[in-house]
Amino acid sequence: MKINLMRFSLLGLCVVLFSSTSFAQAEKGVKKPDLQWRLIGRVFFDGGFFMNDHLNLGSSFQVNDVRLGTVLTLFEDWEAKIELGYADKAISFKDIYLSYAWKGHVFKLGHQYEPFGYARIGSSNYRFMQHATADEALGTSRKLGLTYSYDRDWWNVMAGVFSNGNVQSGGQLEQGYTLSAKVIARPWMAEKKLLHIGVAPVFIDGKDEVSFGGGVPTMLLADGDNAFLDATVNNVINQWKLDVEGILLCNKWYFQGQYYLGHLNRHDAANYNGQGGYVQAGYLLLGEKHNYDAATGMMKNPAPGSLELLVRYDAVNLNDAGIQGGRLSDVTVGLNYFVNKYIAAKINYTRMMVADASPLGNNRFDVLQARIQLSF
Repeated sequence: MKINLMRFSLLGLCVVLFSSTSFAQAEKGVKKPDLQWRLIGRVFFDGGFFMNDHLNLGSSFQVNDVRLGTVLTLFEDWEAKIELGYADKAISFKDIYLSYAWKGHVFKLGHQYEPFGYARIGSSNYRFMQHATADEALGTSRKLGLTYSYDRDWWNVMAGVFSNGNVQSGGQLEQGYTLSAKVIARPWMAEKKLLHIGVAPVFIDGKDEVSFGGGVPTMLLADGDNAFLDATVNNVINQWKLDVEGILLCNKWYFQGQYYLGHLNRHDAANYNGQGGYVQAGYLLLGEKHNYDAATGMMKNPAPGSLELLVRYDAVNLNDAGIQGGRLSDVTVGLNYFVNKYIAAKINYTRMMVADASPLGNNRFDVLQARIQLSF
């Protein structure tokens, strides 16, 4: 524990020193330096309490998901990112990659998200405090791999090949592989208006056993306390995943939805399908418009001073092929205020509706949580 903290602090000191040096060089000379550094980081101050639950989860106040890293720009065309996170008493690798951009084509090698799901937006840009449980259960995480992307005004294409190994543990052989792709179309674009439609298939090979899990959309609970969904599927030959998504922006309104399917082909057993999805909407009580990054096909936070009201319905079903992984749904209402470009305040109220097949039993309860978010 102490060693991990010392390493994290040392990394932060090195990043600050390097960043300060590069900024000084940029100010002294007129010519843009070949090497530029930018310090990045974030921290979440979360608190909340659980009501009407038979597990007596209680209340909690925590410092969650501390991140620190740097972004390097090399000769304008090359970019490198190194980011570490500290959460759950452990340091972990986050984005660690090297990318090259040429005329709209971007090649990226390293530890990164697949072009699939909502989590790749980055939790600082989540509309709610936590992404939907459907994405938590059926989405993907960072993997070591090579990706390619190309974006135009009206469309994007993305593809990647990844190892299924865990870079946090290392030393694994016969890791298997993942093939990912995504196509995004924007058939309607106007001032403060946009329609986004995306489809992302994924093929995964090399895993004999696959697990899906999820629970309350919060960072306040440890994994064991939040295992309201838990499906372990064995005898797996290969796995297909599908993500179908839509985003609609219209003046101060924002709408988004995603559907996820996880299909597992199995030997000597029935094939398994886990599925889920969510729909969410937002309205700016203060502020002019929601922000969208066309290069990545993802939402960004609105301008400082914006006040955003949100609602989301989320549902997941992991019961299939004789496997009782659980089924749940939830409704969340959120309010976000963006104090400035670095600080935001968020509050979420969630009504959880957990079905009988859940590993932790049938349960209906409420969660009220709030966050002060610092990101740079």
